[in-house]
Amino acid sequence: MVKKLRVFINFTEVRGPYGGTNSFLKTLWHWLRQQGVEVTNMVDSSFDVALLSGLTDGVELSFVKAIAARGVPIVHRKVGYRVSGSREMRRMTDGVVWGDKLQIEFTPHISHTVFQSEYSRDVFQDSGFDGPYSVIHNGVDEAIFNTKVTTGWFGRRKTTREWWNGSDPLRVIVSTWSADQNKGFADYMEIDRLLANQRDVQVALVGRTPPDALFRHIKVRRPRPRARLARLLKHAHIILQLARYETCSNALIEGLNCGLPAIYLDSGSNKEIAATYGVPYVDGWPKALETMQARYREFLSRIDNNPYRISVVGPQYLKLLTNVLASRS
Repeated sequence: MVKKLRVFINFTEVRGPYGGTNSFLKTLWHWLRQQGVEVTNMVDSSFDVALLSGLTDGVELSFVKAIAARGVPIVHRKVGYRVSGSREMRRMTDGVVWGDKLQIEFTPHISHTVFQSEYSRDVFQDSGFDGPYSVIHNGVDEAIFNTKVTTGWFGRRKTTREWWNGSDPLRVIVSTWSADQNKGFADYMEIDRLLANQRDVQVALVGRTPPDALFRHIKVRRPRPRARLARLLKHAHIILQLARYETCSNALIEGLNCGLPAIYLDSGSNKEIAATYGVPYVDGWPKALETMQARYREFLSRIDNNPYRISVVGPQYLKLLTNVLASRS
């Protein structure tokens, strides 16, 4: 009888809208269980390998050392704290983000590191990280974030969502769980001002906004759980992502998988993720919009092949966990 792989993940699910890490780890957790992997968040239980994410749920050096002392191999998924976590975690010390520095200190006690993007790898290496690693982007739950919509009585019939036809107003959506200024709100305020004279574009923002971000033309909707967020994304034509320093934006890949080409700011990993499926926000809103309208169908034709889905990402994690365990046997 083949023994089941037992994996510890430092993850406690938060129900409702609660950021990209919560969404991705929930998706990965359930995917691993579907493959027959035993997954636990009970650190005192017996497990073969640990997958730790960032500093989530109180992970610190002593916690990592304690697992390593049991002879359990550890894979650590790095999280960039420049725009994540508390003010304490974001502060700079000798040119290094404090939350990043704390993770780099884990290096002697872990077997392998996962970076969510090449951008994140470069940031950590520039900050002093050195060790074996893989770059594995995040992946969405395709049962939720896809291009299918339900119709008919009680939503029993599924059909492909509608696309922009070139004549109706272009529907653009911003998705952000966080109200942090680095999420692009200064740019969204400027776009809101320009929308006063535009009738061929509609912009909506779903998520949280800073108290001083008052929009007159952008329609703001409160944060939504994943299934309801996906319905809003599927009603839009374009995703607008102007956040800065993103390690691997779940909001962006959720939009892509719902069939939305992207207008993105070339900051963090945005270009790395979306360059094939959208246009950079370089010369302002009118130019980006013009380019997107002209190339919409081109980007749309590529989006189905994007790799940011759990059916692609999950096997990479499972193979890595299996290989790390085998190398210690």
